[in-house]
Formats: sequence, C-alpha cells, structure tokens
Amino acid sequence: MRIAEGFINIAEAFVNFVYPPVCSTCTRNLIRGEAYICAKCWNGFERVAPTETIIQTIEEKFLADEAIDKIDSVFLFEQDPRVRTAVHLLKYNGAEVIAEKFGIYIARKIVDDEKLSMCNAIASVPLHDARKRERGYNQSELIGRSISKELQIKFEPNILRRVRQTQTQTLFDAEGRKRNISGAFDVEERFLPEVRGRKILLIDDVITTGATIRECARVLKDNGAVEVYAASAAITI
Repeated sequence: MRIAEGFINIAEAFVNFVYPPVCSTCTRNLIRGEAYICAKCWNGFERVAPTETIIQTIEEKFLADEAIDKIDSVFLFEQDPRVRTAVHLLKYNGAEVIAEKFGIYIARKIVDDEKLSMCNAIASVPLHDARKRERGYNQSELIGRSISKELQIKFEPNILRRVRQTQTQTLFDAEGRKRNISGAFDVEERFLPEVRGRKILLIDDVITTGATIRECARVLKDNGAVEVYAASAAITI
C-alpha cells in the first residue's frame, strides 16, 4: 500500500512539474501551500465595506422581518467574478479546501464584531440528504466547521434539518424563493436543548435574497433560540 501511494505521489509531482497548477481566477502558477486560488487573488477579492450605504442596504434587505438579529459577510458576490469563481469551485467542483479559507476570513470578521462574537453555538444551512449524497458534502457545513475551529465555538451540525427537498433557488425571483423554501426546515425534538436559550450564528456560503437563511433563522427562533446571527462568505447587495 505504501509503495503504491509512493508511486502516486511521484506521478502527481511529475504532472505538477510538467503542468504546474494555476490560479483559477488569474492563471498565475500556484506556489506551495496554495490550492485553486492564489494568495494575491484572495487578498484582492472585493470586500463588504462597512459604509453607511452598504449597512443600510443590508439592514433593509435582510433584517426587516426580525428573524435575523445581525448579519455580516466578507465578500461581494455579484461585483467580483473571482468571488463567484471561488464559490462555484466549492459548490460544484469539489474544492473543499476553499471552505476552510472562507471560514478563516469569516472568523476574522466575527471577532471584530461585538454582537456576532457573543454567539455560543454555530449552525449551518442544511442540504437535503439526497443533495448532500449527490455532492458529497454540505459546503456551508464545511465553512461552519472552519469557523468553529478558528473561534473555538461549538459547531452544531444537526440542530437544523431540511425536511423537504426544494428546487434550486436560482430558478426563482425573491417572492418565489420565499414560497419555495417555506416549511423546508425544522428542529428535531432531541436537539431542542441545543437551541433553547442560545445565541446561534447561522452560516451559509452565499446570501442572495436572504430567503433561505431567514427561514432557517425563523425556525430556530420558533424553537427557542434567543438571538440568531447570520454570516456568509459572500453576499449579493
């Protein structure tokens, strides 16, 4: 077995020498320790800046129904094609290492936020079991685990479950997304003690209209969560 693994490693090293891996967003050669996207591109991604206009837009768009008490994100999804590439690599190309990187960036932002840093549990937007089997993982769960590791806050992967498989949200406008996702989540009775009385940080990879994460937040509050905060790698404003 070890001999076979050695041959595989040699073969991979040879392929990488002849065809060096390149950054998926700028095509520069990647260096040791980089995967899919180079450090320069990561550092250059368009950020969610705390300007008065952006804060007001976020509050009006995502906090109006009071399901979520505070929301924040790191990168702007629509404005930067490199961010979209990173998200698509994670969701559709099996680039799970990107989830860890997203989690690190989110964690850095959370520690500087007085409210978000007060959460005592982390949860993620769940996939339906069938879709998770098809993809092999839940990208939001991977991001949540990365944040948990960075901040030493307990990650609760099972407190939310998706009880109904929905159509992809990309097929609908804002109102259609609300209808599509309504009633899709619940909290099993055995996990109620993990929800009641807690301040929960809810994680998703991308927040667009906010319909999915607001529905998850509503379910958590209906089941006893004191406050629900939301954070994502990217957001559409």
